[in-house]
Amino acid sequence: MRTMAYIKGQWEWIACHAGIIILINLILLTSTPLAKTLGEVFYLDLLMVFLSATGYFFHFRRMDKAYTKIRQAMIEGQDIAWLFTQLSEAGEDSVPGISMMSELLDYAREKFSQRENDYQQRMNDLKDYLTQSVHDLKVNLSVCEMVVNRLENEPDIVNKLIFQIEQMKFRINQALFITRANHYSEDIVSENVDVEQVVKEAIRDNAEFFIKKGICIHNDLRPHHCISDKKWVHYIIVQILNNSSKYTAENGEINIFSRENEQGYHLHLRDNGIGIPKEELDRVFDKGFTGSNGRMSTKSTGMGMYYAKKIANTLSIGLQVRSKQGAYTEFILSFYKLTDYLQRQRS
Repeated sequence: MRTMAYIKGQWEWIACHAGIIILINLILLTSTPLAKTLGEVFYLDLLMVFLSATGYFFHFRRMDKAYTKIRQAMIEGQDIAWLFTQLSEAGEDSVPGISMMSELLDYAREKFSQRENDYQQRMNDLKDYLTQSVHDLKVNLSVCEMVVNRLENEPDIVNKLIFQIEQMKFRINQALFITRANHYSEDIVSENVDVEQVVKEAIRDNAEFFIKKGICIHNDLRPHHCISDKKWVHYIIVQILNNSSKYTAENGEINIFSRENEQGYHLHLRDNGIGIPKEELDRVFDKGFTGSNGRMSTKSTGMGMYYAKKIANTLSIGLQVRSKQGAYTEFILSFYKLTDYLQRQRS
């Protein structure tokens, strides 16, 4: 610590001690010889206590003012670094401890930035590896499709192979989406999204699974356009429909319809599958949660709906689930109108 910084931070104490010295000297120089009575000693002590109390008061007030600002900033969730800059500009950084706190904050921020950069680099390396591996798998799948197309005399085997290939393609595409969702450079593009068209594309991507189980799709959508990211909206709907295909019995049905009110456009995707137990509804979007239904299938990872909810929150799209065990499961995507969207952003 520099000498001038210390003096600036302790000026009340220094002024107080200097005042006491000056006071004693003035009394000694200007007064008659002291009679050493109890009253004179008490009077001198009283003057020194008054000067000390004045120093205490100004020192405490300056510290309390600065620390109160810091506490209030933390309560309100403000940027502490910006607050220290404001304290410095106001000359309040000379309060004992403030300067050291600022230096510690800068040190912690620098160390965190180093760890973040290291973590980002490792995530980038992992993303590059996964992306390359997935693209290599897609090449292998293309070769498998070419071989399948030559098995003209074995229709049953061909259908089974095609179904397995479609499942692998679906999981590969999901892996690519999840890799992007976890990536630091994840990009979200605002564009005009035709919700009805996105739903049709999502149905087409799951068509092989619906056909395999004879699931009937009832589509009663009203046209709707919104500003969002098409690829991520597509991912959410594909994930919901794929879940429906897994937990809906053969020859079941999925109803897709829309409702619109003053808050926004609400897309409903409802199946007549096995449903979700009431006690598990609140955990559907938890990371890794498979539930009692998922445990009956070794293919369930519990990650699909977690990422669907995560992306929906990022896009400020509402995502809810309703269900009755043994009857139905219904997911509702809410695309809010601008006024309601802004209210949700402020809250």
